[in-house]
Amino acid sequence: MLKTTFTLTSKKELTHDVYELIYSCPDLVREAPKPGQYVMFQLAPGLNRSYSLSDFTHDTFTLVIKRVPEGKGSPMICNADVGTIFSGMIPLGHFVLRETNVSKCFIGTGTGFAPLYCQMLGMCNKNITDTNVAFIFGVREEKDIFYTDEIAEIGKKFTKFDYQSYLSRSTLEGYKNGYVTDWIIRENISSYQEFYLCGSPAMVKSAREKLETFGVESERIFWEQF
Repeated sequence: MLKTTFTLTSKKELTHDVYELIYSCPDLVREAPKPGQYVMFQLAPGLNRSYSLSDFTHDTFTLVIKRVPEGKGSPMICNADVGTIFSGMIPLGHFVLRETNVSKCFIGTGTGFAPLYCQMLGMCNKNITDTNVAFIFGVREEKDIFYTDEIAEIGKKFTKFDYQSYLSRSTLEGYKNGYVTDWIIRENISSYQEFYLCGSPAMVKSAREKLETFGVESERIFWEQF
């Protein structure tokens, strides 16, 4: 873990309230993150906020975060101008990719997307691609959809890639209506040996319970909630 500073170098509005933010952080050469870890912003005395990495290099990291209007942290971060310097700590967290060459299923909602996407990138970077991968992801409405091209591109790298996307509050061609936990049935999960979950506490709890009901041992389920 490094106590360091990082500089905002790029800001892109992905949806009405989700931003892609890229930071330079030369100190990462001293301690590289693992796919699934997060950075902690120290915004003010007593005000710390943590966000999972969606990507990183030897000296940069990328976040995909939701701007919550009434929040104390995300507006400060998302409203910042390119060139703004922040203080914080990186890398943190234990929700990390297991570098095992086995089939993996990633299930997430909202900006729980970030660590799961980072973990899939990590598989590619480690050449863990000769296997089956599923990405089951959900948002509320069409206006909340992002990174569709990026997901399609990463899927090309695996032997078999199953991408299922859900909308919980609207319908759209090519998307399933409902919740990501609807996908968790015996037939669907039987092809996968490890499961990575990230999203709201309710979603994570429901997904874990369903997986365990179908006989998936707890040591094959890795999760983080926000």
